[in-house]
Amino acid sequence: MIYPNTPELLSPAGSPDALLAAVSAGADAVYLGASAFSNRMRARNFSEDELTDALKTARYAGVNSYITINTRVRQEEMDDVLFLAEHLLKNHCSGFIVADAGVAANIHSRFPEAMLHASTQMTLSDPADGMALAELGFTRMVVPREISLSELRRLTAECPLEIEMFLHGAHCVSLSGQCLMSWVMGGRSGNRGECAQPCRLPYTAVRLGNTDPADRGRWQTAPVPKSGGNPYPLSLKDMCLARRIPEIIASGVASLKIEGRQKPAAYVYGVTKIYRRLLDEGRAATDEEIAELDALFSRDGFTDGYFAAGQRKNPYANMLGVRASLSELAENPAKVKTEEKYVLPTREITGTCILSVGIPMSLTLTDVRTGISVTADGETPEAATGNPLTVENARKNLYKYGGTPFHVGDAGLDIRLGEGIWCPVSSLNALRRSAVQLLTDALFPDTGVSAGTQYRPAVQMPGMYSGNGCPKTALCMFADQVTAEALRYFTRIYLLVTEWYKWKSAGGNAGNVGASLPAVLFGDTQKTVDALADAGCPFVQVHSPGQLYCVKKAGMAAHGSFRLNLWNGDSALFWYQLGADTLTASPEASIPMLRQMTAGAVVYGHIPLMHTSRCFLWGKCGGTGGRIAGKTCPHEGCLGVLTDRTAARFPVLAKDGICEICNGTPLWMGDKLSLLPPLTHMEFLFTTENGTQVDGVIKGYRTGEKRTGKRLR
Repeated sequence: MIYPNTPELLSPAGSPDALLAAVSAGADAVYLGASAFSNRMRARNFSEDELTDALKTARYAGVNSYITINTRVRQEEMDDVLFLAEHLLKNHCSGFIVADAGVAANIHSRFPEAMLHASTQMTLSDPADGMALAELGFTRMVVPREISLSELRRLTAECPLEIEMFLHGAHCVSLSGQCLMSWVMGGRSGNRGECAQPCRLPYTAVRLGNTDPADRGRWQTAPVPKSGGNPYPLSLKDMCLARRIPEIIASGVASLKIEGRQKPAAYVYGVTKIYRRLLDEGRAATDEEIAELDALFSRDGFTDGYFAAGQRKNPYANMLGVRASLSELAENPAKVKTEEKYVLPTREITGTCILSVGIPMSLTLTDVRTGISVTADGETPEAATGNPLTVENARKNLYKYGGTPFHVGDAGLDIRLGEGIWCPVSSLNALRRSAVQLLTDALFPDTGVSAGTQYRPAVQMPGMYSGNGCPKTALCMFADQVTAEALRYFTRIYLLVTEWYKWKSAGGNAGNVGASLPAVLFGDTQKTVDALADAGCPFVQVHSPGQLYCVKKAGMAAHGSFRLNLWNGDSALFWYQLGADTLTASPEASIPMLRQMTAGAVVYGHIPLMHTSRCFLWGKCGGTGGRIAGKTCPHEGCLGVLTDRTAARFPVLAKDGICEICNGTPLWMGDKLSLLPPLTHMEFLFTTENGTQVDGVIKGYRTGEKRTGKRLR
């Protein structure tokens, strides 16, 4: 039995074999990537010819095919992206999963009927995200893995877009789209599909104390134990929501995604098959089915910690896990899977063939599922001069449907054969092929690709400035960082929301100090923004389309932060079209990339590298362990340090179950500002600095001081 409103089961297809495995196991849809512009560049992926074949396979099997064009792209790559999109649309892909705002804007403008799904890399978590994106051509958004059941229910009830959620597979410890760790540690950008998974490496995590100004610098010098605690504090177990299927079906979610484009076909087949069964039967998995999923792949078992948040005590406990070693796998044959031969499902047909002397032969084929029928005409049979054609001989040729989307069902074909006729075998084969082509065209019509226009919206652009005349802005994580010197030096200062209220209640009244919203808000955005407006906040820094939507609705000026992952000029146009007043480019943007967009750039700071919804300092301070829990952190905030195998240190700022891991080496351009192109502004990020250090940074930039640090290139 298939239950009403059963969500789409969306399976990974990282290779041609995995595609066949997913379809064979009962996937409703597959997602796959080309050899470029895909966020899983280490997967097998598909060449151009293989993509064409893959789309044909999915189309004939009645399976939706979503193409991942979900990396950030440079401006000079945009034409290649559009060429690929047009090729895929001509070959009947069902839609695109996109992360780059410029890519989305161009595809929607050039091909207005193309289906756009907003990737989880866009960090979308609020109904307002859907409201903003619906106006720009999106039909679905993929929500973070960190979403809870209650938050999912709100999204499906209030968001105008379809909601797609992750169901099974690997967890990123950082919210998707908010991780720069791989880029900083090894130059392999997760935003370009090249993540080296540094979160799976060993670290030492230590809580050093509170975030008082005098203590914030302790992460640089405090002793770090060589061992103790879990050596893999960032490596999460895989997600498994197989026991939550009834609740998920009832939530109204549209699509359930299995992670795994880098996994082999056997994994895809096994996982898809189990979830197909659970969805069709509307039930939770048994212990035996969980064991089968674990045998296919896991990292020390599974977790549903984020999904269960708010439902049980300590949902974030026991979430850590690492992959078994090769030797451990060899000792456990149950976890070693071999490839199988996958058989694609075909559509059942029935029909009638009429063969009579002097009358053109005809073959009518009917698709049993839809009732659609077609009739093909062929050559005219002649009177037999020797052995006449028999029903058995005719059947041999009329039942050959291998390599097509069809098979003859139990009802068979009604072959109406006149007496004493003869026709060559080739004519029967030609009749069958003609009928198959007609039925294929009827079931899968070629809708063509509609041509739109070039993406060039009429928007108001901010001014650009060079050198020391460029406006300077600052993001401060603590109110005490807003010094008198900072108020004079920066045209705008953004404080985290809680710190803005603290600053205001302490008598702060400068007109150049606004608020920065939390990096991710699950459903509280409009309420948070309206409260800021009522309190007299003059402007707000935003990190998502929904946050921008809410700020503009409240009538305030909005600045788009570096968390929007701005990589190209068309992305800038997208955000200005949505209502942004100014934008800051991604820290990954090079100087040549900055020349191609109207935006500002981060020029100083310990750049945030990961934003986690699970506090890995938990247990060291008695805190909550995660974003949603029954009690709040007993401290105003926590300072920690994460140390890797090379003894490199990363400061950690934690509060209310959320951790911000920052780069230990600050970005410093104080002596290199002349290298920068014209910008709308220069942005400074203050994280662990105290007020004295903030003033020291300002002095260094005033005088062009040379310091050790990371540089923009």
